[in-house]
Amino acid sequence: MKNTKLFISIMLSVAVLLFNNCKKSSTSSTDSSSSSSSSSSDKKYALVIDNGAVSVDVTKSISFSAHLVSSTGSIINPSGISWSSNIGGMSGSTFMFNNDTTGIVSASVQYEGQTYSASVPVCVQPLNSTQVFEVVPSAIIWSTNSGDIQLNTVYFGTSSASYAFSSDDASVASVSSNGLISFKKVGNTRIKVTGTINGKASVFIVPVMVVGEPEVPLPVTRIVVTPSMYEMFRGEKIQLNAKAYNSKGEDVSSTVTFNYLVVPKIEEDEDPNSSTTPTAVSVSASGEVSAKDLGSAYVKVTAAGLQAQSEIIVNPDTVLIVSPFFTTLGGLNIINFPPTPNPTSVNLTANTYKVDRIAYRAKNGSNYLNSIANPSNLQWDLPLTGVPDIDNLFNIVTLSAKSNSGCTATLKSGSIPGLSTFVIAHSGDLGGVCTIMSN
Repeated sequence: MKNTKLFISIMLSVAVLLFNNCKKSSTSSTDSSSSSSSSSSDKKYALVIDNGAVSVDVTKSISFSAHLVSSTGSIINPSGISWSSNIGGMSGSTFMFNNDTTGIVSASVQYEGQTYSASVPVCVQPLNSTQVFEVVPSAIIWSTNSGDIQLNTVYFGTSSASYAFSSDDASVASVSSNGLISFKKVGNTRIKVTGTINGKASVFIVPVMVVGEPEVPLPVTRIVVTPSMYEMFRGEKIQLNAKAYNSKGEDVSSTVTFNYLVVPKIEEDEDPNSSTTPTAVSVSASGEVSAKDLGSAYVKVTAAGLQAQSEIIVNPDTVLIVSPFFTTLGGLNIINFPPTPNPTSVNLTANTYKVDRIAYRAKNGSNYLNSIANPSNLQWDLPLTGVPDIDNLFNIVTLSAKSNSGCTATLKSGSIPGLSTFVIAHSGDLGGVCTIMSN
């Protein structure tokens, strides 16, 4: 639900394009981004998936597209592209998944007797209203000669937070204790980010795909846009700068024309087919981004058939926080002897804060939040989506005594121990959440 997004304030992905038939490094085993039934010497094109590395909210859909780029930089839009995903969720060129996970979306096409293929990583994120913290970027395509990428964790709240990082395969991409990713060889891996906030641990997985040099010589093999991630507030502006490089790593920006395009992100309560999807930012022909409204968007930069993207978020000036942040209901308190029943209900309270922009950018702990009055029309809900498999997991409490300052959550009889739900307080663009676990 869009009105709960302020609890998480930034979602940004760095995208560098993926070509078909990338050359494998000498230490690489299998490059899942490429496959071919023909000799690379016969190749005249590279297949590029337009979407790049992407994240999508659970139950929302993304339509994928791809094109061929020739050795002269010309663009061809072939027919008959076939699509697949190693985690399912594909219907033609449309991807949608009902569980949060990570995986790969792949494209393949026959053209002039040759087979061209490409893949991109995709991150299916949980309901925004239930995420404890965010990681930016949330899905990465990168190359071994493009430098490191810093992962950023984002949490808007008053509780203490700490984070730990690990890689499933450090020989492909390693990550430091503070979230700096180094890219080692062609392949795929995942970066696991464990955040502990107010004593509760949550995990966010970032899929990483490392690519090599394309086998087909292209005039431009890589586009980089900076800043690759940025937080803004309404009324602010930022200048994006794009660079194009060839296979030798030489800057060839002067030989291409960069085009900038804003692609709105679809929030949980919005129709992906609607023509009225809100756009958080606008961008000029020269790459100047203006923050218009609360939310986030991709700014795509294209040149010579390739693209890069920066995901910008427009932060709220006001946030709402629910207390307690996390609690358990039901079961027995085994610390006592004999064991005593735990409470089956909890009183929740909501507090609203004004964000000090200067203090927030200085990352001055929680001092950027100044208490103000709660909105008069505050509502309390569970994150029900209309998808039975998801709603059955979350519908384990009843809410009563709702007011502008709080409500009471009571565990339903027969709730399965170990299930968790989220109680959401929201008003317009404001939203906060409490996690409740059934013992």
